[in-house]
Amino acid sequence: MAMVVSVWRDPQEELAPAGSLDDQSGPGRDHHHHHRLSAAAHSPNTGLPSAEDKGQNSAQNQQHIECVVCGDKSSGKHYGQFTCEGCKSFFKRSVRRNLTYTCRANRSCPVDQHHRNQCQYCRLKKCLKVGMRRED
Repeated sequence: MAMVVSVWRDPQEELAPAGSLDDQSGPGRDHHHHHRLSAAAHSPNTGLPSAEDKGQNSAQNQQHIECVVCGDKSSGKHYGQFTCEGCKSFFKRSVRRNLTYTCRANRSCPVDQHHRNQCQYCRLKKCLKVGMRRED
């Protein structure tokens, strides 16, 4: 996934006479460049994270959301719940083909990242129990 990073520019910089800030060479230019990059993390007047930063933070937080069915890394909201690609596809196939499964044990098989493929009956039951909806 590509990330777009833009550098926040100080409005005062554009008002400065030509050659005063950006045309400098040597260590002063590096210091100014560093200041501009560190200022990129905050909005101009408040010192709080900008809307762009909040968007990046929510994207980073989304990477840590677990699949409600098996606990694997979620790829987003599917059929009304945060699920991994595996559980999303399993639920989609099961619902679209109107499949019925049978549990070979006592209908309480573990459904986690390592056991999710062992019992389709219990996996589908858990998908429905955690709130995955057919209509999404």
